Amino acid sequence: MALDMTFNEMLNNVLYILIVCILPVLTRYGIRIAKAKIREINIIKETTQNENMSNIVKDALSDVMDAVLYVNQIYTDSLKANGKFDKTAQEEAFNRAYIEAMNMISNEAKKVINQLYGSFDKWLQLKIESAVNAAKNNNA
Repeated sequence: MALDMTFNEMLNNVLYILIVCILPVLTRYGIRIAKAKIREINIIKETTQNENMSNIVKDALSDVMDAVLYVNQIYTDSLKANGKFDKTAQEEAFNRAYIEAMNMISNEAKKVINQLYGSFDKWLQLKIESAVNAAKNNNA
């Protein structure tokens, strides 16, 4: 019996030492895994958010191009055909494209673009000019 107690005590001591030594290592490893998973989730979240914002901006760009093409079809082409597309008509065409684009672009897109580029209005003006130039180059 005395030998069994000694063996049990020794086994308890060995288990105690193992637990005291291994538990902190396992805990540290578990914490590292948890932190890595949290970083991974945050990266996935940021990537998804960036993709979402990118899609919103692409949709807004498409809306700008549609607005420019619409104004080109209903306003600009007829004036050009009649030789009446002067500076005033150009400004009117720009204003019409601006209004059409404003009506087509969602409020969410306006907020995102304002957040990304600092000024939705300035962004829209530049994109209309770019769309006009692209339309000119495609018609040439």
